[in-house]
Amino acid sequence: MDRSERSRPAGITVIAVLTLAMGAIDLLHGMRILGYVVFGAGQVATSTAWVGWAALFIGFVWVALGAAFLLLQPWAWLLGVIMVGISIVMAFLGNLDGWQFGDIFVAMVIPLVILAYLDSDRVKAALGSDG
Repeated sequence: MDRSERSRPAGITVIAVLTLAMGAIDLLHGMRILGYVVFGAGQVATSTAWVGWAALFIGFVWVALGAAFLLLQPWAWLLGVIMVGISIVMAFLGNLDGWQFGDIFVAMVIPLVILAYLDSDRVKAALGSDG
């Protein structure tokens, strides 16, 4: 079935919005770590700059994933599952590092909701995935 013939379930739009929000949060977090103050004080001249660049990269991937969901790209299903896995590992490591509950919620619970929805047959069919 061609992409133009598939309809987008409303839940995919919700997931797209969630992934775009995850991307925005990671982009803002990365900018803060690198010293670009958006909300609160930046961490300038620390040895954790690589964490900031990693957060920026992951944020861009989340944003691209959100756009892919909206466009019903077939590769979005696999990338969504991969990004959920990365987020869960990051949340686990963040928990060991003393993250706040809100950080853990964003990094773990929201991706688990996305994963649960990605596992539905309707979403797989809309994305053209056999996953």
